[in-house]
Amino acid sequence: MASDGLRSNTETLRTEGGNFVALGKDFQSAVNRMINGLSALGAGPPAGNQPQGSQPPQQSVGEQFWSGLASFDSKAGAPPWGDDEIGEKFGVAYEGLRDGMYESMGHLCSKLQEIGKALESMAKNHEANEDFNELLMKQHVRNQQAEHQAIAHLSRPHH
Repeated sequence: MASDGLRSNTETLRTEGGNFVALGKDFQSAVNRMINGLSALGAGPPAGNQPQGSQPPQQSVGEQFWSGLASFDSKAGAPPWGDDEIGEKFGVAYEGLRDGMYESMGHLCSKLQEIGKALESMAKNHEANEDFNELLMKQHVRNQQAEHQAIAHLSRPHH
């Protein structure tokens, strides 16, 4: 690689691309933990990437005790906000917002990863382009030097 001239910092592009991909994966993991946490509270379905047949984590004795204090047996299976008229209205609004949030968060996760992969690809393309241009310039310089040497060896015409 030439040390002079204008060159892109392809290593930084590649590194930051990898960072974006990792950020997207970390964000997806956090979103899944949030979705599964809400699901464990009865506030929605679990994240879509759970293995088939997997069961939600067992509640601890303390969680079971609190759940027993905070709910009534007759309300088993009802959403946490209740199934009365106000609870149903809240549920409709909550579920619409929740589902929209889940969708937008999933979209953001994938876009972060796409940006990262694009930066990595950009680094690869810049590097290949700059290496090619450097080879062209070196060839051009060699051609000019050979031309000058050939001209220098020509003899002058005699008058």
